[in-house]
Amino acid sequence: MVKEWGMSDKVGRVAVSEPSGRGPFMGGRMMRRPAQWGNNILGTVEQEVERLVNNSYMIAKKVLNENRALLEHLTGVLLEQETVSAEEFQMMLVEFKARTIDYAIIGKERNRGMLPFQNMTATY
Repeated sequence: MVKEWGMSDKVGRVAVSEPSGRGPFMGGRMMRRPAQWGNNILGTVEQEVERLVNNSYMIAKKVLNENRALLEHLTGVLLEQETVSAEEFQMMLVEFKARTIDYAIIGKERNRGMLPFQNMTATY
């Protein structure tokens, strides 16, 4: 998102890498040289990616924890009958007063210290 499409105010509207998953169209990529970026912009990109991943993790964990009762109920129903219709699921959402979070707001800090795996030793 940040590297391929430039979706970051801090990095700017530049694509630091080519979009992945696409082969060359009629040799179009063979004629272009890849752009060379300096360490400063690449470091900023890495910080932005880390910020987005860390904050997305924290948001996902918060949503799961706040809706734990719903998830446990859903687990039990799925174990019993294997499927849940859209109507049944919507009724569960209402019954358990499912809470959501505005995803338009992702924190500006990297929040490294708030992640549970920061104290783990590297295994590579």
